[in-house]
Amino acid sequence: MAKGQFLGVATCTVALIGGTLMTGGAATAAPVDTTINSSAFGNTFAASVPTDRTLPSKAEVTAAKKDPAALKAMVSDIEDLIGDSTRELTDAEASAANDQDAYETTSQTLAKRNEAAAAASTEAAKATKYYDSVKKQVGQLASDLYRNGGVNPGITSLVNDSEHNDVLYKAATMNTLATNRSNTLTTAQQAASLWADWQNYADAAETAATEAADANETALQAAERTRTAYADRVTEQKKLRSELIDQLAYLRDTERADEAKRITAMEDAQREEALQTELATAPAEPAAQEPAEEPQALAAAPEAVPDEATGNTSLAPQTKTTKPSQAPVAAQAPATDPKPVAASTPSPVKAAPREPANTKTSEPKPAAPAASNSGPTTAQKKAAAHKRAQEQAAAKKARSEAAQAAANKKATAAAERRAQAAADRRAQQKAAADKKAREKAAAAKRAKEKAAAEAAQSSSGSSKESAIAWALGTASDNSKGYVFGANGPNSYDCSSFAQRAFAKSGISLPRTSSQQYFAGGTKVPLSQLKRGDLVFSTSNGGASFYHVAIYLGGGQVVHARNPSAGISTTPLSWVNNIYSYGVRY
Repeated sequence: MAKGQFLGVATCTVALIGGTLMTGGAATAAPVDTTINSSAFGNTFAASVPTDRTLPSKAEVTAAKKDPAALKAMVSDIEDLIGDSTRELTDAEASAANDQDAYETTSQTLAKRNEAAAAASTEAAKATKYYDSVKKQVGQLASDLYRNGGVNPGITSLVNDSEHNDVLYKAATMNTLATNRSNTLTTAQQAASLWADWQNYADAAETAATEAADANETALQAAERTRTAYADRVTEQKKLRSELIDQLAYLRDTERADEAKRITAMEDAQREEALQTELATAPAEPAAQEPAEEPQALAAAPEAVPDEATGNTSLAPQTKTTKPSQAPVAAQAPATDPKPVAASTPSPVKAAPREPANTKTSEPKPAAPAASNSGPTTAQKKAAAHKRAQEQAAAKKARSEAAQAAANKKATAAAERRAQAAADRRAQQKAAADKKAREKAAAAKRAKEKAAAEAAQSSSGSSKESAIAWALGTASDNSKGYVFGANGPNSYDCSSFAQRAFAKSGISLPRTSSQQYFAGGTKVPLSQLKRGDLVFSTSNGGASFYHVAIYLGGGQVVHARNPSAGISTTPLSWVNNIYSYGVRY
């Protein structure tokens, strides 16, 4: 969608003698007579001769010179012919300038729509990448189910887990698995919808940009056509004017130079009269109304695309059993059973030396008590076993509670993440809406402050002195000129000239004459103009404007006039088709 550019053609540089800036009255376009006319001196003219008018023949001029009444009538007719011809030239200039402004406006629209299309294309590509990442997650989910015969492998592994027999733990884990799967599918649906929205929006943006490019090309062709027609008319007008002045000099027996001065003075008086009429008949308020804003080519953009989807979508349970670092009840090592002590076998008693025989029977000594068994009793063994069972049950319960707590924590964290993501999206949307509202309020505030500043400065042109100084300096520089659509630094058209001048005073003006009238400022009648105000030309009663000039005070303006006249200072009355209200920034 390349945008065509142009600054003018060489034919626009032909010389235009005095009088190309006509009266300030509204110009009425008339059809052009294409019949070739021959002058009394043998020259021929086509488009430059006004409708229903013919050039006097040599015989008519000769005959009129012999009759005072006929002579006076012919002089008046030739003067009218000059006026009609130059007014039609003014109409051609207005058409060229209007079409140029239309081209500038469509160029601005094209630039905005190209920018919007590029941004939409970038976001659509991001939506595609996001959608692909989500589809990959769904594919992993489907693959896991397929490999396990449609059964969630996470559930199978969980049911067969012998380490986690706690019902609540398994239920929480199964709920988490189901939630993860549901979230994956929901995200996939949202991603698909978002992708479709952005693809449609990008297509619409591309279509809007294409339409803008077509409109821009059409405007370019119209501008080139009317600009060429204007240049052709300038050339023929120069020839026709010269021929008619020669006829006047012949009829009135005057020098050609004197006759040219007389015609110029007469045209100046007509311009001034027209200006005074405009001042006297100006309405109490400007009739020009700001044109309706261009309808939006695009609806609101879809929701912003999130970052690429990440995360593990495996259906296998991800929660690992965490062994507590310290069980609630400390597990003590079971008491060691005392080993039974074997009964000691008494050592054989050595026989004592025999004493002399005693006929008396010796009394027997009491027997030594039998060695006792030191091992635990049955009751003690039962008590130790019961204690060990209690400790093992407590440790198992602690592990189960820890696993349940971990599962609950993970499920809660997942729910919190989802809630946070939803809250973040809502916050982003609200932030975007709030930002737009703030920008709108700030723009309104800036406009109000600008209007207040302009009102404070309206009593004096001092704030525009930098602009005026630059404009006058440029007008006096013979290396600077006028070219349709030019933006400097060596060539300007009327609106780019005013735009660049006001920038020197820190005032930002839009690009075209119509935009500069409607953009802001205070509308002031011509009778109340102050130094630094802008004045405008219109060919349709103020529906649009095709020329702008900077008022200098004292009935003078400085402006970029046309390709022939260039940039110069002129009387206010030289502003063609002047509108009854100016603008004070």
